[in-house]
Amino acid sequence: MTNYYGMEIDWENEVHKRFSQCQDITVEKLGNQMTIFFFRHLLDYNLFQSFVTSFFEDADRQDSLERLIQVWNPITGHNQEHILGQFVEKVLRGEVGGVYNGRLYTIAVGNSTSRVIMPSDRESVITGPHDAFTEDWATNLSLIRRRIQSSHLKVIKHNIGSEYPIDIFMLYIQDTAEQEIVNEAIKRIERIQVNQALDGNVLAKRLDDAPFSVFPQWLGTERPDVVADQLKQGKVVIVTSNSPTVIAAPAHFFDFFSVSGDAYERWHFSVFIRILRIFVFILSLMLSAFYVAITTYHYQFIPSPLLQTMIQARYRVPFSPMIEALMIEGVVELLREAGARLPSKIAQTIGIVGGLVIGQAIVQAGLVSDVLIVAVAASALSSFIVPNYTMETSMRLFRFLNVILAGYLGYFGIFLFVTLFVTHLCHIKTLSKEYIMLSRFPRFTFLSYRKQPRMSAYLWNKLPSKSKR
Repeated sequence: MTNYYGMEIDWENEVHKRFSQCQDITVEKLGNQMTIFFFRHLLDYNLFQSFVTSFFEDADRQDSLERLIQVWNPITGHNQEHILGQFVEKVLRGEVGGVYNGRLYTIAVGNSTSRVIMPSDRESVITGPHDAFTEDWATNLSLIRRRIQSSHLKVIKHNIGSEYPIDIFMLYIQDTAEQEIVNEAIKRIERIQVNQALDGNVLAKRLDDAPFSVFPQWLGTERPDVVADQLKQGKVVIVTSNSPTVIAAPAHFFDFFSVSGDAYERWHFSVFIRILRIFVFILSLMLSAFYVAITTYHYQFIPSPLLQTMIQARYRVPFSPMIEALMIEGVVELLREAGARLPSKIAQTIGIVGGLVIGQAIVQAGLVSDVLIVAVAASALSSFIVPNYTMETSMRLFRFLNVILAGYLGYFGIFLFVTLFVTHLCHIKTLSKEYIMLSRFPRFTFLSYRKQPRMSAYLWNKLPSKSKR
């Protein structure tokens, strides 16, 4: 028993109780007075061994312990539970804890080997950097710091999770991000009351302005160059421990249709591909619903040659167009989920079999018309062009709703869907900022105002070299 902090406590015994039945913890003795506790798989053990042995090379054991303990950090607190809690938390984070002469100490000696930096499988690009975030927050912060080498990049650390606490880091660029946005983000983080937050996507759901909306309100990404660009636009970024996903806000609707690789291409192609993404977004939402509305109520709008083809394709189908469309859309969703959950080589086989064999078999069985197969295939293919997965899943849900409204109300149902869709978008806010603004469309189209082609620059480059002098 020792008398320390005004309390007679056997700290070594208390630590043993806290880590009882934790057979992965290592307990070692350094002499007769010091006991150390650490998880070998959470730290760089070789670095720790070399660090300790360097103090015992040319001195007796007691003097070596006295010199060693001077570089350790003592744990202080106002009661036993507070002191012991700090000690246990630091050991669980990968530090080495020690009990020496009735006091508790810890020291950080390096983290264990984490996953190497690899390209992102979810956000692949052809032109541009190929590094992606990992599950190590220190590595993620270093990837961001290398791109924004400025003291104006501020990092605020928070600890959330009552039962399983983790660290999160909020980043913003001072004098670029609005202070109102920064204060709002800090206030929401401090209000979070959860047992655990294992990923940035889970955290984003707790920070949404409209938690019941299917649209994402925080932009999640695994690419450091995207995060750097979001920070330069004045947004707030959150890095979560043990998660390769970094989230940014306030996110705008058009942000989910942009790709970092667009900035590295010629502006002509970038403008074309971004407008194409908006077009296919609308096409994916509307194509199946238009088929249902036309074939159910408004067949008079179909040209006579095409109408004859559609009648011949549908005369064997026993279902109404709405049931027909919902059925084939459901099959497409089943194939999509099967391909996403299976190993990659098997998933490719499932996609080929689903697209060719099953589709052809359904048409030959007379369950759906081949015209609908074309419409649904074009709609499904269009959805894959949307680069953000969360936005793409939202679009899939709305496609079913649009088909049902078109099946019951025809063109009026599609008009009602568009009205509700646009009204909902205008109602959403992200960090108290507007979610959709037409004023951001020029920036989305031309990547940024600085990268729009300027006639003055073109004429300057055409001048003879002597004129420029």
